[in-house]
Amino acid sequence: MPSSTTLEVCRKHLYSEGDKIPIMFRERIKRIRVGYSFWYEFPTNSEMEIRDHLMNEFGISKTMAYEDIQAIKILLGDLQNPGKEWIRFQTNAMFDAAYKMAEKKEDAKGMAIAAANKAKYNMLNIPDHDPLPFDQIAIQQFEPTDDPSSLGLKKDPDLREKKRRMLEKYHSDIEITDVPFDEMTQPNVREEEGLF
Repeated sequence: MPSSTTLEVCRKHLYSEGDKIPIMFRERIKRIRVGYSFWYEFPTNSEMEIRDHLMNEFGISKTMAYEDIQAIKILLGDLQNPGKEWIRFQTNAMFDAAYKMAEKKEDAKGMAIAAANKAKYNMLNIPDHDPLPFDQIAIQQFEPTDDPSSLGLKKDPDLREKKRRMLEKYHSDIEITDVPFDEMTQPNVREEEGLF
């Protein structure tokens, strides 16, 4: 999993010029940029095809290629829910590809089916919800009180007397004693082992 710093730099500088990108991230951002563009253009490609493309293009190891793929997948839209968002992206791309194929064949029925399925899948037939009227929500007023009857409890007139008696009863039973101990010093391990 790529670090949050790497992802933030990628989000900020994915298509920035070289001098704007921090030096330590330049090579990685170049790889992620190429993989991102390649996968965005061909979303039906598998991870293995993207991995091979990155390995051939930049001469990196499989591990490094898979780390870059993780960052690419996050950047393509799977921040909170990797599986669902990624599949949604791929499915929309497949609908687009089906529409283009039907258009090339001049198949009006195929074009209509691809467009209808994409609209249905993205729930375009459901109207957008109106924004919640947060400005109309009334804030509940709370008034602080020390009256227990506001909670439904009965008011106890000798509460202070009961408190005093309990303090006398239980306070006298507590006995604090000091426990003897030996102070220990920690030897300097580095000097003893002769490391430095």
